[in-house]
Amino acid sequence: MLALIRQNIVQKLKWITDDELSIAVAMGQMTPGPFVPNYVEYIGYHLRGLNGMIISVLAFLFPSFLAMIILSFLYFRFQSILILQHIFSGIQPVIAGILLWASLEIGKANVRNWRALLITAIAFIALVVKIDVLLTVIVCGILGIIFYGKKKNIPIISLVLMLWSTTILALPTKTEVLPPKNFIAAIARAFELFGVFFKIGAIIFGGGFAAIPFIKNEVVDLRHWLTAKEFIDGVALGQITPGPVAITATFVGYKVLGIFGAIIATLGIFLPSFFILLLLIKIYQKIKDKPLVQDFLAGVKPAIVGMILAATVFIGKNSILNYWAGILALLSFLLLVRFKLDPIWLILGGGILGWVLKVI
Repeated sequence: MLALIRQNIVQKLKWITDDELSIAVAMGQMTPGPFVPNYVEYIGYHLRGLNGMIISVLAFLFPSFLAMIILSFLYFRFQSILILQHIFSGIQPVIAGILLWASLEIGKANVRNWRALLITAIAFIALVVKIDVLLTVIVCGILGIIFYGKKKNIPIISLVLMLWSTTILALPTKTEVLPPKNFIAAIARAFELFGVFFKIGAIIFGGGFAAIPFIKNEVVDLRHWLTAKEFIDGVALGQITPGPVAITATFVGYKVLGIFGAIIATLGIFLPSFFILLLLIKIYQKIKDKPLVQDFLAGVKPAIVGMILAATVFIGKNSILNYWAGILALLSFLLLVRFKLDPIWLILGGGILGWVLKVI
């Protein structure tokens, strides 16, 4: 996506320079949420202010949102059809291979010493034993400050962050599995749905893949809105659509409250980074080199690797049920590592292979 942005916006249209694109990337990396929408928002603001920021991100996300709405409708309407079950049986192990590859790629950039490796392991274990994801992020950020920062900053920042996390964690985390039966219940569910994805959008650092373990923890483990199979299939559909992987939120929202829920979940996961980026644009030059910010993020980034690995284990356990599924997952991983293929071709190939193997 970044290459396409550069080709069209920098080289073809010449709306911005490479230096300005670099600033967009830096701002996007500092902001939570999927990276590319952050880049697009910054470019839109640079060109036309707040209106440009809004229009650019809406235009960028709308195709993938619309595609996911259509795919979600088809999936929940026809998922019981045998041929679709066969197709998804081939897609699911491919997703495990893709996530393992994503862990490796993100790990190359963020796990470069024993401290980062330790934080990665802590985050992995925390999610495997189902410790709250937000608490895990905060603790790993504090570890980053402890490992990389000045000792005098530790007591203050630790107290503030732990008080904040305690407040967030005190909120209800579970809900009834049954769908809402009246208008009041639907409104309550809508607020909860928005809150879940707003929280996820506010704390994910590491791009769209980083959202996957957060979404899984909230909608599968805690609230049981989706089954493990539905979640894995939703991730697969998120890979098929254009746009960021975090568009899986649309799939979840559709399952919970239909099109209304899809809109709410999508707004929830993308709005935090929009508001934070708008703030950062104003103060970027003042905070970009602040040691405390850099140290906290130095702890969060390797934690994301551990979280994606935990999601890989979860998806692998639920999708690799025989030897050929294991071979398919491993083959997908190796093809991505060796040839840097677009994951969509592996997903399509896995679906075809799943159908063929079931038929024969």
